[in-house]
Amino acid sequence: MNKKSTPDLNRTNARLSDVGRRRFEKDQFIFREHETGDLAFIIAEGQVEILKDSNGDLTSLRVLEKGAMFGEMALIDDEPRMASAKAVNGAVELLEVSKANFKKKMNELDPFTRGLISILADTVRHMAKQQ
Repeated sequence: MNKKSTPDLNRTNARLSDVGRRRFEKDQFIFREHETGDLAFIIAEGQVEILKDSNGDLTSLRVLEKGAMFGEMALIDDEPRMASAKAVNGAVELLEVSKANFKKKMNELDPFTRGLISILADTVRHMAKQQ
């Protein structure tokens, strides 16, 4: 994974208030495609596989590692989850970022940045539907 896209876990944790922690065992789903999302996650330990349903078969999109954030799209645009997330290669420890905390951080951004994030989220969803 590109290091620039992986948040510094210690700095991220220090900036977020009211962050929960949760453990998932190997092969346990964290969330499933099409579910409503009310949490985003940051990987504290372990690996998470992102999976897409393709005509009943799950296709692996990528494996995320320590420091990566996932599940944020549903919080950005209030749409259902675009893919499933599952613990792989052992147990996973996650930091949970609530929708309220996420929205608070988004609202602290300048309007240009918020608008750009919304446009990017819309583009990603549109591209995913084309596949």
